[in-house]
Amino acid sequence: MLKRIQFLALYGLSWILFFQLFRILFLAYHSQKSVELGGSLLVQSMFHGLRMDISFAGYIIMLPTLLIVASSVRWNWYEKTMVWFTGIVTFLIVTLTVFDLELFRAWGYRIDASSLIYLKTPKEALASMGAAPIIPLLLLLAGLYFLVFRVLLTIQKRTIPFFDRSSPIFTALLFIFLAGALIIPIRGGFQLAPMNESAVFFSDKSFANYAAVNVPWNYSRSVLHEGYNKKNPFVYFEDKQANEQVAAFYHQNPLHDQIIKVGAEPVNVLVIIWESFTAKVVAKLNGVPGITPQFDALTKDGILFTNMYASGNRSDKGMVAILSGYPAQPTTSIIKIPTKTVSLPSLPREFRNAGYTTSFYYGGETEFANMKTYFLQQGFNTIVDKNAFEEKDMNSKWGAHDHVVLNRLLADLDKQKQPFFTTIFTLSSHEPFEVPVKTVIPGNDPEHLFLNAHHYSDQSIGDFIRQAKTKSWWANTLVVILADHGHPLPEKPASKPNEFHIPMLWLGGVLEKKNITVDSLCSQTDLASTLLNQLNLPSKAFSWSNDIFMPKRIPFAYFAFTNGFGWMRPNGFIVRDNIGGNITEKGGALKAAETEYGKSYLQASFGDYLKR
Repeated sequence: MLKRIQFLALYGLSWILFFQLFRILFLAYHSQKSVELGGSLLVQSMFHGLRMDISFAGYIIMLPTLLIVASSVRWNWYEKTMVWFTGIVTFLIVTLTVFDLELFRAWGYRIDASSLIYLKTPKEALASMGAAPIIPLLLLLAGLYFLVFRVLLTIQKRTIPFFDRSSPIFTALLFIFLAGALIIPIRGGFQLAPMNESAVFFSDKSFANYAAVNVPWNYSRSVLHEGYNKKNPFVYFEDKQANEQVAAFYHQNPLHDQIIKVGAEPVNVLVIIWESFTAKVVAKLNGVPGITPQFDALTKDGILFTNMYASGNRSDKGMVAILSGYPAQPTTSIIKIPTKTVSLPSLPREFRNAGYTTSFYYGGETEFANMKTYFLQQGFNTIVDKNAFEEKDMNSKWGAHDHVVLNRLLADLDKQKQPFFTTIFTLSSHEPFEVPVKTVIPGNDPEHLFLNAHHYSDQSIGDFIRQAKTKSWWANTLVVILADHGHPLPEKPASKPNEFHIPMLWLGGVLEKKNITVDSLCSQTDLASTLLNQLNLPSKAFSWSNDIFMPKRIPFAYFAFTNGFGWMRPNGFIVRDNIGGNITEKGGALKAAETEYGKSYLQASFGDYLKR
């Protein structure tokens, strides 16, 4: 029995060591970039990448672990099977590793499923490799294959023939248990978010992050989840027609209503992204009374946007909509594909380019939904997440509760170099809606727990703003409070537009006007250009963002959910099911053409996503 365990342990450990060898090879092949990183970041790349190496090694030994269950009496078949298994797996992994060396030079990112499109055009694929050192790479491939296969074969020869007879029942139970236990290293540990690129991305230096990525893990994830199909499934018109229809809703105008006092000193910006903050819990927006009394009171000190809609139905989509002004996708999320998000514009990058200090605060795991990768790409100098808090403060399923993170932020802003662009993402109003204070909204059903959690978040944010107003930086700061997305709760009134209706409030000492409302129909995606234009910063790159204060602006909002979308105009709305093509909800007096505009927006926005 011990020989069986010894074999699996040595087999898995060998793969982990080989993955580190492949990483060293990658760094050596791109020696100029490696030298630019410096020794410290190179070591960190190898250290951070180890977690993903262990994960993929777990995948590799899963099948051998399950097959060993049937080796209690006879195991000759197992040895022969493992020779074939090792040969095939080694060939695939070594081939990916070697091809990746040169493809990274050409593409700037690690090999993924997009490489499969070249199977359709092998002639062009070979032509594109004309400048690559083909012979040395082939020799390297052969050498690596021989090395890896020989080492693994040696392990097999020195362990498998020495298996002994054992109880079939005991063997089955033990190795089925071990196979189940492999889920832990495969998913990267016991944390909430399973293994993804964010688990190894650690630096604002792209090459350091890419070096940490395990190539076969990255490729497998890409094939299974993103695929390589570049065909738009939402085609209703000629692309030119769809793009022209959508472009007609946007126009650049250097003029806009100025509501922020812009002086000699740059304005600090603080964006508070409130988890699941639906308009349905805000009394000022005809929501349930008594849930957000602090927010309702703060509207007297600021500008309340009453007619804003979230772009998507999840946090990962909301982050991109807010920070990049980019619309959500109905069947996927662009944040999960770093090679696409790297092409997006972003508020933190624009502010950093303007000399701002940028930071992001979140009490949970920034690796969740691959957000950390996006944040590092988009220009945040500092990311403060659950790792920055003490164990005693990690008092919820998601991490540190809102008041803890807001208190940390308040203390840090006193020391923060100005001007700053800071974003904080709350978490306490996320399921399971647990809060660290006495219940105010009684009831154990999901709806009342949801309302009680929002009451707690509201109190935490209200306390933060009250203290922030006493700080020296408040007079020169704009605070933006808005949601990452809406929520189905409370269930009544039930409709898709109500689910996506979210509040936005602007506060701070730089406001020209206070205690007013902006009723223009708008989207999360419109924040980017609106904010940048107010501060006289470049906004042209945000082509999907529509300045709310621009004269003669065409008001509209688009939102996407799984296999469906909503299209809203001041005189009505439609909600469409993309699978059946049915209008599932409608209201107001929209013209028939408006349905076509919504379909054009879906086609054009998803087409843009595919091209990135």
